[in-house]
Amino acid sequence: MAKETEIIKQKLDLAEFLRGYLTLFPAGKNLKALCPFHGEKTPSFIVSPDRQMWHCFGCGAGGDIFKFVMLYDHLEFPEALKFLAEKAGVPIHAMSPAQQREFGVLYDLQDAAKAIYTQALPKNREAQEYLRSRGLTEETVREFELGYAEGGETLTIQLLKQGFDVQDIVRAGLAQKNVRGLYRDKFQERIVFPIANQVGKTVAFTGRILPGTVERIKAQGMTMEPPKYLNSPDTLIFNKSKILYGLDKSKQAIAETNTVLLVEGQMDFLMAWQSGVKNVVAVSGTALTPNHLERLRRFADTIIVSFDNDVAGLKALERALDYFHDFDFHVKAITLGTHKDPADACLADPEFLKRAMAKAKPAMQYVLDIYFTPTIYKTEDIPTQKRVLRHLLEKVRPIRSAVEQNIWLQEIAKKSGISERALTEELGALGASEEEERGSGTPIPTSSREPHAPGELIARRIFALALTKAQFLDILKTNSALLPPEFQKLLTEPDEERMGFLELESSYEFQKMDDAAREKEFNDLLKRLERAVLQDRQATLKIKLKKAQEAHNDKEVAELLKEFSELMKKFDMLSR
Repeated sequence: MAKETEIIKQKLDLAEFLRGYLTLFPAGKNLKALCPFHGEKTPSFIVSPDRQMWHCFGCGAGGDIFKFVMLYDHLEFPEALKFLAEKAGVPIHAMSPAQQREFGVLYDLQDAAKAIYTQALPKNREAQEYLRSRGLTEETVREFELGYAEGGETLTIQLLKQGFDVQDIVRAGLAQKNVRGLYRDKFQERIVFPIANQVGKTVAFTGRILPGTVERIKAQGMTMEPPKYLNSPDTLIFNKSKILYGLDKSKQAIAETNTVLLVEGQMDFLMAWQSGVKNVVAVSGTALTPNHLERLRRFADTIIVSFDNDVAGLKALERALDYFHDFDFHVKAITLGTHKDPADACLADPEFLKRAMAKAKPAMQYVLDIYFTPTIYKTEDIPTQKRVLRHLLEKVRPIRSAVEQNIWLQEIAKKSGISERALTEELGALGASEEEERGSGTPIPTSSREPHAPGELIARRIFALALTKAQFLDILKTNSALLPPEFQKLLTEPDEERMGFLELESSYEFQKMDDAAREKEFNDLLKRLERAVLQDRQATLKIKLKKAQEAHNDKEVAELLKEFSELMKKFDMLSR
């Protein structure tokens, strides 16, 4: 395996690869960018083309091309290996059969199933007519590889004929064993929407049942109506709480506009895309999660939400607001008017969404406008007023910005007729919500640096600075005794990984300094390093002096006092 990974890294230039994800700027002989793993305004993500490594000095994340893909796209190593191997055109001979079965076969099965589904769609008139009735063009259907699942054992049998094992078909979420022990297809008489991960690999499906199928089921006397939409179960390559439908296609447009339109379902996404709104994603039949927002935060700082124009859509928006605050998004909401959802709006008027997005209002304003209607907020009903106001205050409380929080308190006061002072007191009286207690959001990677003694911090900085100029490195070698042991060793036996990290740190810290500033910084650091060494020595002498005094060893006390006095003189000279 090591051989294949090295070949991949040789074939894929890290800097060129990262340009597909980030905007890179020169930083001396290295490159820099805004880190995709935490929010920042000043670039701290440094890339070394020579050493083919990267490191962020803001959050501490770092590594090679494999580490980047694993963090960025939330992939396990075998998945990242397969993806990069395909990019590099390198066959993976060394992957064990167990790893092939664990990951590789699941991707192969999804691709094989997608081909079978897409081939079945043109043969089913009812499915084609339904898609046309919803406004989808043949071009959109082909671009997003929509298909049709006949059901029964159709898919399972065809996959078995292609040589796949039935247990793997079940593991991939494409079939299931019924109560009689027979294997049946997961999706029965449904239009299927392939779901791709962020790198474009199909990992799952959503199936939409046809209206005619529902009618036939009712005619047969079945009391339990099947779900309108059915998702693949979670597998080793699919987790619905992490994957957003369409992000693989729309991420570039999102990054370019710094804004994303968030919709609920695949049909909403497809109709928006078809209408020319390319910076759009769908949560795809599941509740919005912090994992979804963590991914979107890498591309945008503004979210425009468009959930269904009903009670369920309002509740989905309110749940989402609780998460948005943790990721510091600017959140807007669009009004759909008389349309039920974005898909219906686009069907009626292809330009509707573009106009609605241009007129989008802050999401909190949208929520307040709904609640402060006569049907919900009844001024003559005090218990109802109190419930509504407390509910809205719960939405205001997680807002991190005191200024923004105050703006919405003023707005609630204006709409409710309750004084801002009373609302502020009520807000303060509210206990910590359940969401805050359990914590929400996926932790952003934190710094991997270990705490160091002051001398070690100075040594690391001066060592990194010395790498910018040969003269500095020569001076440091002459004064190597001032350095901690690990840095002394680096001067005589350079460690590639450690030196690579220090070179990246050098680009991050000193790239903007001119020669005069670097020289001053180097001399200042050298003095500080010497003072740190003297301080350590003074601390040691104090301990020895105390012990000598307690032992009444006058001779040793005199010698130590003399040495301590000399150290103080040196320290005073360095401090001038």
